[in-house]
Amino acid sequence: MIEGMPAVIFGLITIFYLTDWPHQAKWLPNDERAWLTSQLDRERQAKQSIGLHRILQAFRHREVILLALTYFFIVSSVYGFTFWLPSIIKKASGSSNLRVSLISAVPYCVGLIAILLVGWSSDRTRERRWHTALPMIAASVGLILAVTFQDRLVLSVGMFCLAAAGIYAYCPGFWSLPTSFLSGTAAAASIGLINSVGNLGGYAGPHVVGYLSTHTGSFFGGVLYLSLSALVAAGLVLSIRAAKSDKLQFVDAPSPFGRGPG
Repeated sequence: MIEGMPAVIFGLITIFYLTDWPHQAKWLPNDERAWLTSQLDRERQAKQSIGLHRILQAFRHREVILLALTYFFIVSSVYGFTFWLPSIIKKASGSSNLRVSLISAVPYCVGLIAILLVGWSSDRTRERRWHTALPMIAASVGLILAVTFQDRLVLSVGMFCLAAAGIYAYCPGFWSLPTSFLSGTAAAASIGLINSVGNLGGYAGPHVVGYLSTHTGSFFGGVLYLSLSALVAAGLVLSIRAAKSDKLQFVDAPSPFGRGPG
């Protein structure tokens, strides 16, 4: 109930504060309202004739496929880490459930700081690929070292902190990549595809760790899989070419608020 209350509160605020259409948003400056309204009208007209073609074209786009595969391996690592971290710490330390819960919270605190710092750096430099790849490399290194030194609790938790920093800090850079070469309905559809394919990794990661730990009696093999998944994700994202010439879009209207980061 405690975790659900913020969602309920902000949901109620959203109902009364956010509007259905830009022209109803009194909190937007007049020029921004006019630009958004015009942009939406032009996109609606464009997609009547070329929407399906653009969406299918986006689905065949090399970078969209690479991003979907990248996200599969990222989510595999994220979910595997989240599901099995307490069990790994419990087995390594033999501590009580309360102490295990407290220890398990430490890496997430580090991850929170990392996602803010990496997001700030990515926006400041307007660089996305390395701000996604380097966190995943850090996650890969942290995971394998954590399970290698699991008999030394402090060192192992420190490596899990490194892994958590990477596992969560990838987010700002990664989700800025699709709109660096896609826009309009093509971007929306492709982001949905990337998210759908990627979330299959949420099934794979925890199950692979569970299967390997059950059949080997050790978490090493499962965490090795998570580490390799993070490394593969880093390699895939570095192979992405987000060239401006590849950008798929419906309209090319100037924005009153300038070019955003990406």
